[in-house]
Amino acid sequence: MTKNRFFLLLLCALLVLSSCGSCSKHRRLPDVDPVPLPRYSTGLTFSSKTLGVTVTYDIMLPREYNDNPDKRYPVVYCLHGYGDDNTSWNGKYMSCEAKITSLENDGLEPMIYVFPCGWKTYWCDRYDGTFPYMTMLATEMVPLIDGAYRTIADRGHRAITGYSMGGFGAMATAMKHPDLFLASAPLSMSFRTDEQYMTESQSGWDNQWGKVFGGVGQTGEGRLTDYYKDHCPLHQFTAANKSKYSSVHWFLTCGDDEQQLLFANDDLHVMMRENGYDHEYRVGNGGHTSSYWKTALEEILPWFSALMAGKTSWQKEPREIDVPAGCTFDSEGVHLSQGYIDAGKSGGTAFYIAYEDIDPAWIRDAMAIIQRGASSKKFVLLPCDIAVRSISEWVSYYKDIYPTDASQVLAIGKAGSEAMQKQALFSAFYFENAEVTGEITVTDDKYYYIGQTDDGPYYATANALYKACKSSGVNFEYRCRNSLNDKKTDFLTGIEFIKSNINYF
Repeated sequence: MTKNRFFLLLLCALLVLSSCGSCSKHRRLPDVDPVPLPRYSTGLTFSSKTLGVTVTYDIMLPREYNDNPDKRYPVVYCLHGYGDDNTSWNGKYMSCEAKITSLENDGLEPMIYVFPCGWKTYWCDRYDGTFPYMTMLATEMVPLIDGAYRTIADRGHRAITGYSMGGFGAMATAMKHPDLFLASAPLSMSFRTDEQYMTESQSGWDNQWGKVFGGVGQTGEGRLTDYYKDHCPLHQFTAANKSKYSSVHWFLTCGDDEQQLLFANDDLHVMMRENGYDHEYRVGNGGHTSSYWKTALEEILPWFSALMAGKTSWQKEPREIDVPAGCTFDSEGVHLSQGYIDAGKSGGTAFYIAYEDIDPAWIRDAMAIIQRGASSKKFVLLPCDIAVRSISEWVSYYKDIYPTDASQVLAIGKAGSEAMQKQALFSAFYFENAEVTGEITVTDDKYYYIGQTDDGPYYATANALYKACKSSGVNFEYRCRNSLNDKKTDFLTGIEFIKSNINYF
């Protein structure tokens, strides 16, 4: 090598080293900012090896997600109904983004919401193994979401809900994978009693149920396959399975105007009560509609959030009961409306309040609530302690003192049986946490209201009364509400419910 060539190579090497040193000290590359993610993304996909198809899902992130890159969030899986898809939770149908945003504005903690497409699978593996959807969700989708988003990736921060078919999926998935989900809240869960399945139309059974659980073409008991029973809550929430399913927190809700689903949902509530399963249960006014489910989310999502925050129990703050002051009572403890007084103390409706072992002060508060805002109507509120007189004796006692044209009765607790036995005396019946023993019959010229707390002692009575009313096509309302862990508040809350449903005087 010539001397000139050597010096030329040395100069190039020095220039390279000088340049690299300059890069490291003066030419630092800019940080790469993460691409902001939209709050709501729709039509996201992944290729499922388990199913051999592309799975679509939507996702909703907390509003603060992009501003808190080190924060992780609980996850709620939201399952759609039969014939719907991943988009059904948002838009005009469920409007979940608006609903969740409103709840967040009221204090709901931020969570991640996942909306998978479940086709018409009932969110289960097909009985013949050809389309193992639930397996896919548990082994592919949950890990995918935990890997792609900042979730708190454990069962203690993962919940599942769904409406209609999605309600069944929420229950069945948590049953089969209690290791993945802390809580499950089926909304108007689409499932049937055995008797309903056995009498389902052939096309209804084959297309909606038989394809998933087996038994296509079968009738009667042939439809009740072992695979169906293995997924049906009414066959699973037995005393023997309590240790298997009690690690999950359960919340069931269904509207009293449902055509047939409340039969199965209410039977499941009774079964869970009888076998000692802790759970929340609600029956509200409504049918198989998005408005019912959106209202249910107002309670479901805060319940999820509280559980995932580590609270061992969940309880809404007891609201203040509006007991009007100034409700007057005569020497018999009776309240006369101003309308009744103005009419010369005659006509109108006698409203008998039958009770036993209840503080008379609570009864006076109940009367004050019932009369609120109705003073112009003609009615008399008549307390009836059945430990003193029977209902029929109270009717005989009061009818000459307070002449009226019609009679209704509010039966509380053990007074329910006697009220039911004296149906000829009344045109409307309000049963509040009431016990009815013996045969239950209802008639289409009466009105029936059934109210209870979800931990009340007479859940079997409420179930039997509801079934009798629904099967007979009579005019009725059924409500099951949250217990507030304070007996007086529970009682007066029940009276508030009745107040809004009184078949007025």
